[in-house]
Order: sequence, then C-alpha cells, then structure tokens
Amino acid sequence: MRGILEKAGHPAAEILEAADWKASVAALTAGVDLAVIDWDLPGLDAATLARDLQSSPKTGKINILFCIKAAQREAASQVATLGPYDSIERPFTDESFRKKVNALRKTPEKPKTKLSTRRLRAIASGKDAEFTLPFLLQLPSHLIDEILKRAVKSRHAPGTELLNPGDVVEWLHIVTKGEVEILEGSVGIGTRISGEGDPFGELSFMTSQPSPETVRAHTPIEVASISKAELAEVLKRHPRMSDYLSSLLSRHSKTIQTRATTLSHADFKGTLDVTPFADLIQLLGSTRKTGVLGFRDKDRAGAIYLEDGEAVHAWTEDLKGEDAFFAIAGWGTAKFAFRSIKRQEPKTLQTATMTLLLEAMRRLEEKSGRDDSGRPLP
Repeated sequence: MRGILEKAGHPAAEILEAADWKASVAALTAGVDLAVIDWDLPGLDAATLARDLQSSPKTGKINILFCIKAAQREAASQVATLGPYDSIERPFTDESFRKKVNALRKTPEKPKTKLSTRRLRAIASGKDAEFTLPFLLQLPSHLIDEILKRAVKSRHAPGTELLNPGDVVEWLHIVTKGEVEILEGSVGIGTRISGEGDPFGELSFMTSQPSPETVRAHTPIEVASISKAELAEVLKRHPRMSDYLSSLLSRHSKTIQTRATTLSHADFKGTLDVTPFADLIQLLGSTRKTGVLGFRDKDRAGAIYLEDGEAVHAWTEDLKGEDAFFAIAGWGTAKFAFRSIKRQEPKTLQTATMTLLLEAMRRLEEKSGRDDSGRPLP
C-alpha cells in the first residue's frame, strides 16, 4: 500500500505506519487525515472502532478505508453509514486502491494540527526517534516466510567485519537479530546503525558494483542471506516482490545518479563501461523515463523501450523480448543513447524490470564463472 501511495504522488514522509492496534489508536487520535485499516487487524473490532471514532470530536472527521474480505461486505456497508468511511475488497488492483483513496481525500478534511509529521511517526512507532518500517516487515507474511525459508542463516560476534569497500555483494543480507554498523568508505565517515529486518550491502547486490561501505556487527547478530538465484525464484513466484526490491534503491538514489553521470531532463548518451547496465536501467526507472534506450556494440545493435521507467520492449537484430534484454545486458562496452519518444512497436516484455535485471545479473555471473553457492558472508 505504501508503494502504491508513493507512486501516486503522496510524499513518503506523510505516510505513517503503525505496527499494532495500540499504536494505530495513538496515531488516529494525534491528527491524521486518512487511515487505511485492515478489518482483520488483531485486537480490532472494526464496527466498534467506527462508532467510537465518530462519537469523538478529535476523530469524527477522519476518513477511513477498511480492507475487507468478501464475507465482510454487509458489515462494512453498515459501518460506512456512520461517517466518512469506505471499504475495498481484497484482492484489489493498484488503480482501484488509488481511486478509493482519492475519493476519500476529496471529502472535507479536518484542520491540520500543529503536530509535526516527525512526532506523528514517533507516536505510531511507540518510539521517540523517527520511525521507518524495516524492509522485511514491509513484506506480506507469505513473502517473509518464503525468503527466510530459502535463506542461509549465520551468526556473528560484535566487531565482526561483514563487508569491506570494494567487495561485490552476491547475497542479499538481512539482519534478523541485533544491529550492524554501516560506515561510508574505509575510514568510517557517516556512520549509521541498521537493525532487525533491514538489509546491508543492498546497493552492491542490486547493481553488481563494488560496495562503497564497511559493515561490521555492532551487537551479536543473526543474518539471513538469500542468493540471487533463490531471489530470482521468489520473483518468478511472486512478481510483486519487485516493487519491494525497488523501494530498497530509493535510499540510494543519489549514489546511483552520481554513478550514472549527470543527466539532462531530456536525452543523454554514454558507454556501459562507464555507466554499467544495471545502474543505467535503475536510474531510468527511478526517474520514470519514457523513451527508447538504443545500444551499439561493434557490429551489434539493439534497443530497450521504457514507459514510466518500466522496460516494455527489447530487441536486437535477431532477438526480441526477454532474450534481447538479457543479451544487451551482456554488452559490457556498448555505446548507448536515450531519446524521449513514445513506443510504436508491440510490447514484448511482460515481466517487471527489477525481476529482469536480477535474472540478467544472475546469467552474467554464470557466464563469467562466478560461484553463487559459496559462503554468504566474507
């Protein structure tokens, strides 16, 4: 849901998440405008909640969208008469969710309180510091279970160095217990702490480029590490996983843009030995470009068409679709040029771009003879 709202233009800082029902109540009474609530949230009686909110001057005008199952339609329709409430039945599409949210946002909103977004987020999390939901906890429970089932588990003592600058990360490492210390470069500039549910080394993992960070265990830690091959299988079974992986890169957008050179608002060009293929595709995705990315490598030529940052068509002189995408990914010294034009050719790519990119990197590693089944941590 967060991903859908952010893509629709809602600022990430204004989207609050509560980990349980107690934190939800705190946020609702602190000045939010709209809440999306699961009808089956543990400890919640949705009908009682609606009546209680409606009777309170602090919460009577909060717009609420309940996520329901088919069996809850009648109960939800009765609740909808109590206030500015609506419901959406699972499973639903991104577009239907956006329409419901937009319809509720158009109803009269209560006056903004003076309480800052930072304070609201602290209330929702139950902490004084600003809260961001860890990556692992953003995933649906079935995805969490599958990732942990496929992952290799390891434990490390405080002070253990897990990643050094220049290492190329072959596994997605997620902290499941304890904390790691992340330092920029080898001298430790810009130290930060990453805790349970968050990854480390993810930029290197997603781009196959050397890591710029030093990572060491800050406390006794447990780590779940999943290889690119296993993650590719998860993506095949659950395509929406690509959206969560894309969200990992948002925190590194400045780094990616620096690597991919300074771009104008229109067209640009370069070579893949300076701007690697993975960086290039992810930059176009993060800036939601629409146009054609043409490639020429000696006697070979090809192109990838993008719409709103997603790859939708690829071709070379003898291939189309995914085969063409994977082939171009291996043209390590090819020249490229991007033009902002609309696609005329038929759509040949149906798979999410992030899924294609991970598969392309996996194939390149196999071709180069890398061993993806070795130790998960350095």
